[in-house]
Amino acid sequence: MDSLIQAFSSAAPVWEQALLQLTWYHGVIAAAYLGAAWLCLLNGHITRISHEQHTLWYAAAAALCLLAVNTVLHADVFVTQVLRELAKSEGWYGERRLLQALTMVAMMLVLLLSVNSLHARFAADDAPSEPALIGMAALLLLLALRTVSAHVTDAALNFRMVGASVGRLVEFAALALVIHGTLRSLRLR
Repeated sequence: MDSLIQAFSSAAPVWEQALLQLTWYHGVIAAAYLGAAWLCLLNGHITRISHEQHTLWYAAAAALCLLAVNTVLHADVFVTQVLRELAKSEGWYGERRLLQALTMVAMMLVLLLSVNSLHARFAADDAPSEPALIGMAALLLLLALRTVSAHVTDAALNFRMVGASVGRLVEFAALALVIHGTLRSLRLR
């Protein structure tokens, strides 16, 4: 318990620095997440009324709200720092690279299997929500990759192209997929 409290106190200054770097830009991203969450809630409400499967829409709305909060509060930065400090205090900091690599491989496998399963399910139903679900999977994977914080993925996600980091560009593309899928689903109802 003492090591957890120590990890929290050591992570707090890094988290504070991340919070000090917030700009209006983060507010716009959070608003985009909340707008996409609202569209998912609308889809969930409509599908619930028509007695169709609606839990995925509500789950997506909740996840998007949490991603909006994370954008403003940088909770992933705090969790990463706490885990890093715990690894140091518990003596397994040197083995963290292997754990990070195994975690990333597992996440990629889960994503591939999820996308394949979703594609097979929605290809049969010809459902319009497939882009939204693929976008959600990509957003959750991106959050997980940021939280794992391996040097290779951090370098790749922070590489700047056309004025933005690759991580932000992937985030925008995945969020656009979610919005596209939700709007398409709303139009077809």
